[in-house]
Amino acid sequence: MVMDKLKLQILPKVSLITFIAGLVTIIFSPGWGIEAANAFLRAHGGGMDSVQFSAILQGSINSFTIIGAVLFFLGGLGCLISIIFSEMQKQ
Repeated sequence: MVMDKLKLQILPKVSLITFIAGLVTIIFSPGWGIEAANAFLRAHGGGMDSVQFSAILQGSINSFTIIGAVLFFLGGLGCLISIIFSEMQKQ
């Protein structure tokens, strides 16, 4: 019983942090993708075909966007579950 109460106190906080982290990741994914693609370019001698660079850039942006979307979804789901459980405890 004590463990369940502790989980219900921690869940909303962790969920909110995860939700915000996902939102921030989604918003900043283009910038972070550009930085990652540029780092890849520097690591490989600074020269490559523009089509290859474009593919690496788009892949990097998509990766950050997907990670952000997963965090956003899980955080939102956790917030929803914590709201439902807190309402059930009030009854």
